Amino acid sequence: MVGLAGKAAAGKNTLLQVFLGRGFVVIDADQLGHEALDACSSALVDRFGTNERKALGRIVFRDGKALADLEAISHPYIHSRILQILGTLQGKPAVINGALLSRLKLGTILDAVIWVKAPLLARLKRAKARDDRNWRFVVRRAWVQRKLSAQDFGADVDIHSVENRASPEQARANLERILDRLPHFPERKP
Repeated sequence: MVGLAGKAAAGKNTLLQVFLGRGFVVIDADQLGHEALDACSSALVDRFGTNERKALGRIVFRDGKALADLEAISHPYIHSRILQILGTLQGKPAVINGALLSRLKLGTILDAVIWVKAPLLARLKRAKARDDRNWRFVVRRAWVQRKLSAQDFGADVDIHSVENRASPEQARANLERILDRLPHFPERKP
């Protein structure tokens, strides 16, 4: 089991093709977070007055306590769904993709974490273009994630970094080299 993590807009989704090419099943923790908005709707509305994603983003990226409350409500659901999905895979290799994997307490089930790194300015530009949000929102989200680190996973997980500075092709090639060195991951498919 592999975790694919890194700060927002570091380029995690760009690297998913490498895993798909090796036969991994992708579990998207961020997509499960969207599911959690519906599944935990009443608790979210009770706490925040809404379960709408953009409105929640405006609230939690301004207030650390609000972000902690959102995670306390949604993360148990996401964690449970990940375990449920893993239970259906019958031994197939899987990669769990998400910025906040370390906060989901998945370290005990991961064999390795691929930590995607990119310069702050590049991440801000990518997030602005991808999310169609204003600069204030993009910078706030980056600020909230400033302390995210590969070390958040603890000592029980092998952590490998992929730099995503130059081209997506170079980042994918770096990931391929890492996976080639690790014996418990599937080989590339021809």
